[in-house]
Amino acid sequence: MRRRILVGLLAALLALAAAGCGKYADQSGPGGTTASGSGASGSTSSGSGASGSSSSGSGASTSGGGSGGQGASGGSAAPAPAEKAQLGPLAVGDTAEVGLLTVTVHQVETVDEAPAPGYTYVLIDVTVQNNGAAAYTVNPTEQHKLTTPEEKSAPYNLQATSYRTPRLNGTFRQGESGQGWLGFLAKRMDGTYRYTFIHPEYGEATWEFTIQ
Repeated sequence: MRRRILVGLLAALLALAAAGCGKYADQSGPGGTTASGSGASGSTSSGSGASGSSSSGSGASTSGGGSGGQGASGGSAAPAPAEKAQLGPLAVGDTAEVGLLTVTVHQVETVDEAPAPGYTYVLIDVTVQNNGAAAYTVNPTEQHKLTTPEEKSAPYNLQATSYRTPRLNGTFRQGESGQGWLGFLAKRMDGTYRYTFIHPEYGEATWEFTIQ
């Protein structure tokens, strides 16, 4: 009888012990769940790392754009300036193509009625035709020069131009031309005189002649 009672108590104690082990096992489960949640938090940190990678990519794109811009700037070349004409020496009667202008010297005359002894009026008959889109305005003091045999400049003279008409002046548009006289006060001497037509963009042409 005692043995049965002892066996029964022992079985009851074992049952209580087994029930206690199951209770502690249930409590460890939530703890494991909490650890898993911490792992999820680590995943969020990984997402932050992905954001940093995106920023780096953006920087690379900007650098590439800058490099491309420099390449485009370096590749563009400035247009080379057109060479200016340097024509002559030409003879009276010759025609010169000075850029988009056609210039012809038809004849040269002298009038010995200059106000100073040893000087004469030199008159030059010139035609200018404008073949360009830009208008050309006659500027006799800057674009028409007469040089004496001693390499001195003879000034343009309005009194001289009064001896021959018409006087070369005015503005010529595209396709227009004008013919007229230019007058200069020059020292009379033996040797070669030079008349030069000068255009600031196109260049110049020079005619040589002597006077009697």
